[in-house]
Amino acid sequence: MKLYSSLFFTFFVSACTSQEAVTDVAGQKTTYIQGECYDSSTYSLTETFDEFIDERKQELKILRPELTAENYEQLDYALRHFTTYWTQLRQERDQACEEHATCEFIRLKNHESQAYNREFCDGTDFEYNVSRAKMIHFFNDIERLQLQRSAQQ
Repeated sequence: MKLYSSLFFTFFVSACTSQEAVTDVAGQKTTYIQGECYDSSTYSLTETFDEFIDERKQELKILRPELTAENYEQLDYALRHFTTYWTQLRQERDQACEEHATCEFIRLKNHESQAYNREFCDGTDFEYNVSRAKMIHFFNDIERLQLQRSAQQ
């Protein structure tokens, strides 16, 4: 009986120790992802986009007396749609970044392993780069948007 209780105690201690190790690795992974994907410089393009949309909304308010109600609603809807689409692009970028950072974290943790494969993270790297390119391309396109008065006849 003493042998069983000793084995149980050993099993319990090793289970707790391995659980702590798993929790520690999970915490390290979360910290790594936060550092790779959500540091303050990451969102500078989003802040620029938000400022740009706010400027267009101010322009639209100034032009409101010169617009028909229908035209005003169309322009307001377009600005809201741009913001929604930007949010969608940012969420795609965040998800792709998290997947890529997770892959990089695993690669770094297993770097000494013989099973290490140099192409291990190529897929997530590609998806992350595509998501960032989509954001930049959309921002460049939207940046050219200007509300203009038409010549009145």
